[in-house]
Amino acid sequence: MPSKFITNQNELLADVIDDILPSTDKLHFLVGYFYFSGFEQLYQNLIDKQMRILIGMDVERGILNKIKQFEIIQEVNISRGQIKQNYFNSLVTLFNDTDFFDTEEKQAAFKLFLNKIRDGSLEIRKTEQPNHAKLYLFEKKPEHSEGGRYPGAVITGSSNLSLSGLTSRNEINVVFRDEHYLEGKELFDQLWESAIDIVNKNDAVQFESQVVEKIWLEKLPLPFFMYVRVLDEYFTFKKPLIRFPAEITGNRFFNLKYQTDAIYQALNIIEKHNGVIVADVVGLGKSIVASAIAHNLRMKTIIIAPPHLTDQWNDYRFSYDYNARVFSSGSIDKALKQMSRDEQKLIIIDEAHKYRNEQTRDYGNLHQLCQGNKVMLLTATPFNNRPQDIFSMIKLFQIPARSTIQTIDNLAYQFRELIKQYKAITKSQREKLEPLLVIKSRIAQLAREIRNLISPLLIRRSRLDLNDIDEYREDLQKQKIELNIVEPPMLLEYDLGELAPLYVETLENIAPKDENSKTGFIGARYKPTQYLKNIDKYRDRLQADFGDENLFFQTQINLAKFMRRLLVHRFESSKFSFNESLKAMIKSAEVIKGWYDRLGKVPIYKKGKLPDVDSLLLDGGIELDADAAEINFEDLLQTYQKKGLITIDRADLSEQFIQDVIKDIELLSRIKDQWFSKGIGADPKIERLKKLLQVWLRNEPKRKIVIFSEFGDTVNYLEERLEKDFRLFKYTSKDANKTNKKTIRENFDAGLPKDEQKNDFDILIATDAISEGFNLHRAGIIFNYDIPYNPTRVIQRVGRINRINKKVFDRLYIYNFFPTATGEDETRIKQITTLKFDMINALLGEDTLVLTDETQLESFFREQYEQELAAQEERSWDVDYRNLLNHLKMHQPEIVQKARELPRRSRVRRSAGKEKQGVVIFGRKGEDYKFKLGSKDEDFAISAETALKLFAADVNEKPEQVSPAFEAIYQRL
Repeated sequence: MPSKFITNQNELLADVIDDILPSTDKLHFLVGYFYFSGFEQLYQNLIDKQMRILIGMDVERGILNKIKQFEIIQEVNISRGQIKQNYFNSLVTLFNDTDFFDTEEKQAAFKLFLNKIRDGSLEIRKTEQPNHAKLYLFEKKPEHSEGGRYPGAVITGSSNLSLSGLTSRNEINVVFRDEHYLEGKELFDQLWESAIDIVNKNDAVQFESQVVEKIWLEKLPLPFFMYVRVLDEYFTFKKPLIRFPAEITGNRFFNLKYQTDAIYQALNIIEKHNGVIVADVVGLGKSIVASAIAHNLRMKTIIIAPPHLTDQWNDYRFSYDYNARVFSSGSIDKALKQMSRDEQKLIIIDEAHKYRNEQTRDYGNLHQLCQGNKVMLLTATPFNNRPQDIFSMIKLFQIPARSTIQTIDNLAYQFRELIKQYKAITKSQREKLEPLLVIKSRIAQLAREIRNLISPLLIRRSRLDLNDIDEYREDLQKQKIELNIVEPPMLLEYDLGELAPLYVETLENIAPKDENSKTGFIGARYKPTQYLKNIDKYRDRLQADFGDENLFFQTQINLAKFMRRLLVHRFESSKFSFNESLKAMIKSAEVIKGWYDRLGKVPIYKKGKLPDVDSLLLDGGIELDADAAEINFEDLLQTYQKKGLITIDRADLSEQFIQDVIKDIELLSRIKDQWFSKGIGADPKIERLKKLLQVWLRNEPKRKIVIFSEFGDTVNYLEERLEKDFRLFKYTSKDANKTNKKTIRENFDAGLPKDEQKNDFDILIATDAISEGFNLHRAGIIFNYDIPYNPTRVIQRVGRINRINKKVFDRLYIYNFFPTATGEDETRIKQITTLKFDMINALLGEDTLVLTDETQLESFFREQYEQELAAQEERSWDVDYRNLLNHLKMHQPEIVQKARELPRRSRVRRSAGKEKQGVVIFGRKGEDYKFKLGSKDEDFAISAETALKLFAADVNEKPEQVSPAFEAIYQRL
């Protein structure tokens, strides 16, 4: 005897219902929840049926049939109209906010559902009180009721009208017929009479407006509206109730729109990703943004900053009222020891790009310090670094294997690919496999890829953005803040006079055009392993102590080249610096000769004890403090000897080694005698500078001047030679104390209140120790006393006088100093012209080999500066999109409102020509937005920059129905 019980084990409830349906014409279902998956399961057999559905609880909620139960009837004093509206809202939410209706089968089921409402064959009501009962009544067609003796069947039990209830879940239901049907029908009718109308034929118009018009099915919105919707979603971020700089500081600082936006955005990014990179260009107020964020987070804060900026950060923490301790970059270990782990903290890292080497102790300590805390990285140069350096910074607050960046699938993999690209580019550059222009193009493309990768973590605006983004420009204008115009660098020349021949000869001796020439400086004492007779004898020991032997050999070669290049820098900088370097390098070579002669050995330096030469070269040169004229290896030698210094026996070196060391000593000694046998002597460079300063100060006495040199020795020398004739102040890293910093602020910072400003000094002479953290905008001229071989450094210097908070001069000027020759002696003029290009080539390398005349020389520095400025002050890719959105919000808000009303999951086909073909989608993954592009063969994440180009649409473009190929690609995405 067949069982009346249906458990979805041997027989599915869906099959039982399908067997019953052909003989019925009316259906009366009482269900706790109306699951559309159940309707879809049966819809093909429901076309000609009259249906009444009575819902006891609510419509299906959540994705993948995960029920989010809530009993709306139990809400206090809820009206019948609100119950109906809640049902409509639930259905719209199910349709638009989940992927439930993304398949063609479900869409077909919904179309039948909709048609049945329109023709009156489907009515839905909601029980007045919550009801969990399940009752399925099947009223037979007259011809199948056997004259009314078998009016229908009833199924009751545990199954809701859902896919799982009908087919898969363990359920218990029972089938009754005859009199049980009549009893069930009577009960159903009683509940139906008192139930609340949700939808019927009379309510079809309301259903159309409240549901059908709000879902994406069969909609063809204008592509322009979809484009605006994407812009609105992408560029709008949460704006919690927070305090801004003016409120925090009692109006000592302005509320600038670009800064308040950055504060909002950074707080959102920190909430999502545990950290943020604030990378506005120099002079736009990264410290102000960071301090306002710290104030609003109200967390205990640790600030890591370069030593010369610690006082400034202490000022900020008091002005912005947040609980912070400031540690210098050399005291990270102290910060780590003193930090308690009792609560989460905010870690602010200024000049974060300096912490790029994961192998250093400082990075290790910093990584520990950041773990479990919120992190804010401040840097003006996020894209100028190698991808592995940027990855190191990001790992301070992101775990690569569990990255919160949802715009990519695998953060570590993406960076590995970028690092691979970078290595390929550097190899091509090193081995000259591609033209320089191709290399530069590849580097620029790599920088763009890095920017796109880290964009969810990044805030970066340039001065171009402030001028080109309408709302920022208008805000600055309202607050009477104007941007300066910075003129490109100009050459100023000084006549070498009688020193010209010696100048030319010296440069050829230091850095001959033929690098392999034995007539110039060799640097033998820096590369002893190049002279080993039998490398195999030392191979094992070198590998044990230094790792990769080939890398170690190359490091020694690089060190010798570096010292030669350093000597050229010092030679070009000033006579005093050149003399100091000659003395130090002669002594250094003599020490090695002493080891060779007296001990019969030559030392090799331990890896990790030398400065990181590769990093120095990567930065474009070494910053030498104060009187440090040369890397001091000699003190290290004595320390190393005590610790078991690695040495090479003299007998294992070719005789050429000591011969080359002696050649270097003799060459450097001869040069020293030629230049300094009678002291420093006449200096045409400094005499020319005096005359220029006198003219500038006479013509514009209020335009103060900042003179930069790379070397502390040169700064000290300039002070000594100029202090009798000018009111000047000198600053190097050794002068970094509160008194000197106060003096500089009082005399050069236009942001100070007028009554605090002083006018004791007209000229500031400084190293790059002052190129960070100081406002010097009472000065209007930057004078580079040394040849500015590094354009990034020039931009940082200009950033000191190009400040956003106070405009003093309409135009700012940059001057580069260069030797020249005058007179009628053509041979002498040709010598000096040759000298110029030889000097530049020695300092800068092959980029300048095409230079042949004076005009090209000036244009080279101009172009080099402008290229770097373009890279750093690059107009953000999103400016035009932001302007369009802001324009619409201000002048055509109805368009934005229509775009916001578009149902989620809307889709259209477009015929507009685009650079890519396929299906592009925009959606959320977690709290992040994600763009993906799919085609028949593949799908992948794309950047917002790429995606918005694809979404961009003209207001007149017409939409089209999606093609049959759409569904398969969309489902994969």
